[in-house]
Amino acid sequence: MKLAGRVVVITGSGGGLGEACARRFTAEGAKVVVTDVDPAGVERVSSAIGGVGLAADITVEDNVRAVADLARRAYGEIDVWFSNAGVAGPRQPGDVQANPLWDSSWQLHVMSHVYAVREVLPAMLERGDGYLLQTASVVALSTQAEKAAYSVTKHAALALSEWLAAAYRPRGIKVSCFCPGAMLTPMLLANGLPADHPVLRSAPTPDAQADRLVRAIDEERFLIVDSEQGPDAMLAKLTDYDRWIDGIAPPFG
Repeated sequence: MKLAGRVVVITGSGGGLGEACARRFTAEGAKVVVTDVDPAGVERVSSAIGGVGLAADITVEDNVRAVADLARRAYGEIDVWFSNAGVAGPRQPGDVQANPLWDSSWQLHVMSHVYAVREVLPAMLERGDGYLLQTASVVALSTQAEKAAYSVTKHAALALSEWLAAAYRPRGIKVSCFCPGAMLTPMLLANGLPADHPVLRSAPTPDAQADRLVRAIDEERFLIVDSEQGPDAMLAKLTDYDRWIDGIAPPFG
């Protein structure tokens, strides 16, 4: 799908990857609707791209509907919904974590995507055209031993994307899932890693990732990755699951 002339909603677009995509997609000719929980970020990005925006918590279904209504009033029916918002959460090795973190992770990483699909899919099916794009994580192809809720809900996000593709691609709906590794966003930089940390030296910028997503959307590719880390993990699991688990298990004690 070419983005020129398309109406695109990007969640989590008040900063980081979402902001980079809002700018890049606009440069491609898309009409972008910005939404984020950060009102200042929404105002800044929507003003920068000459678009519209709404500060909203998209874990609430009525708020997803409000964002969609804004997009329709401003530009018409939605062509692309990019469910990008997410949060990394705390590192808690050996702990399955408390219910509030599980609940918030599930709502953000899974149910916000479900709410978006409920809102935009009927019109897309009627037209026989539309694009559902979700950000999961490379963790969805592997796991992260010190982040139970994050790992499980990112796996669920990928599973939802797989199901959507299987169910609706035959009816003209494009579906992609972006499974990136670390990137140079405020979320990563807030971890306090030293300046010479290997992750900071190798992580791509949000702008580079936005370029990658434009190419992948153009190709209508389902799985979008930025390294071989995820595919290698999938192959390792298929080859010898027990060995793979032993290799990623954190040291005991």
